[in-house]
Amino acid sequence: MTLLDRIEAGGVVLLDGAMGTELERRGVPMHGKAWSAAAMESHPDVVCQVHGDYVRAGARIQIVNSFALARHVLEPAGLGARVGAYNRRAVELARAAVADARPQWLAGSLSTFADKSDRSRLPKGEYLRANYAEQAGILQAAGVDLFALEMLCDLAISKEMLQAIAPSGLPVMLGFTCSWGEDGKSVETMASGPGFPAQAFDAVLRQVLAAVPAGMPTIVAVMHSEFDVTEAALEVVFEQWSGPVAVYPNSGDFIYPNWQFDTVCGPEAFADAAEAWIERGVRIVGGCCGIGPAHIEALRKRLG
Repeated sequence: MTLLDRIEAGGVVLLDGAMGTELERRGVPMHGKAWSAAAMESHPDVVCQVHGDYVRAGARIQIVNSFALARHVLEPAGLGARVGAYNRRAVELARAAVADARPQWLAGSLSTFADKSDRSRLPKGEYLRANYAEQAGILQAAGVDLFALEMLCDLAISKEMLQAIAPSGLPVMLGFTCSWGEDGKSVETMASGPGFPAQAFDAVLRQVLAAVPAGMPTIVAVMHSEFDVTEAALEVVFEQWSGPVAVYPNSGDFIYPNWQFDTVCGPEAFADAAEAWIERGVRIVGGCCGIGPAHIEALRKRLG
């Protein structure tokens, strides 16, 4: 059974929680330029342990640790020669952790993350698409079941990512990161770096959905967003999209390159919010930065 078959049958599928911040919580240092990428070489055993803990918590979708493994992230960190090895290893570690758990689906993360979390450092046009295509090809060959395009904030970069994965034929989860507008009421995509201001989420969503290649199985996700704005962003999603919807929020604060855990919500508060999203029709639920195995386990217990 495919993931989309499972959803169409009426099931709710649990996604894992954060990888990068969970590594940090366990003492793995984050790289000053490439965040969680260096863990593929310095702490692969911990990466595998994190995946295993999410499996035991009840997650059935694992996003492999490829969020920061594009060439344009690794090269400024002096790790450009490891693009292939790191991406393959990310899938191998996730596959090893889920070997005895079925069903399981592995998602290859392609993100808008750039050197020092500044999107103005991303390469332009065909060079950006080539980097994403390279990473997508490695991840597909290694065995991912779908792609998660993460921290989408505008049309231009989203189009390059979509065109890069189009030849794969794999499903895609479009992960939009949202924040409140200056008026405190409108929902915008998250600003990131010079030249990348916040934009109205409804307009970006409409444009990106129109750019999805014909026939590409698609899930729309609100991810790496605070709980309150996630709720508002879902209103926008359900107005424009009738297909499967996913939610994986963050909790806490970020002072680059470290996550601040003192304001992370408790597992029961996460489960409360997730149940409300499920009642609204969300079919894939997990967590992003700050959300760990205990949060996923709390939701699994709620859902029985």
